[in-house]
Amino acid sequence: MFSLAKRGLVSQRGLVSKQLLRRMGVSTRLQQKANKSVNTFTSNMSNTSPTSESSRLTRVPPVMQSNGRPQIAVDKELPYPYARRDENRKYFVIFAVGITVACAVIFNYEKSSSPIVGSVLYYLRRSTVGQDALGGDIEFASSWPWIWGTLNTVQGHIDIKFKVKGSEQSGWLILKANRESKRHPFIVDKFLLEVDSKDAKVQYDLMTDPEYEFDL
Repeated sequence: MFSLAKRGLVSQRGLVSKQLLRRMGVSTRLQQKANKSVNTFTSNMSNTSPTSESSRLTRVPPVMQSNGRPQIAVDKELPYPYARRDENRKYFVIFAVGITVACAVIFNYEKSSSPIVGSVLYYLRRSTVGQDALGGDIEFASSWPWIWGTLNTVQGHIDIKFKVKGSEQSGWLILKANRESKRHPFIVDKFLLEVDSKDAKVQYDLMTDPEYEFDL
């Protein structure tokens, strides 16, 4: 019985070894085929790539300096910065004038839309002195009024002058007022209406209106 079992184990080992050898043979055949395909691919690439690349690309030799090192940048003539000096000056002057005019227009619009100017014009329309001097329909002299002077309510300094007109005459409205701080009211120093007559300029003190009292 022992001999029979020993023979069975030997026969099984023989079968396993045969199967392994068969598998190893198959794997070696596959490896040989893969190696052949890789060799053919590399040979084809080596035969085709150098000729095609050499035909498409040409290497440019680097520019060498006197010390034997390759030059980083190629020598070129730099543009002359003062070649268009006069033209650049004209552009700068035009730009500066445009910026100045734009700032002046913006600041004038802020002054014309200020509540101080609105209240002054409202009082002039109701004032009997203003109506006697200018007539009815008192308003700005132009559709875009220009307010001359300083109008700074934060610092408490008002010194403005602008042109007004009525149905009969036109003139200049002058207002000058100051205050110490935000907690104090404005003290009106001058509130005049200056009308140009044929003979001379006539000034009317709007603070002396008997019907209305002006206050900021």
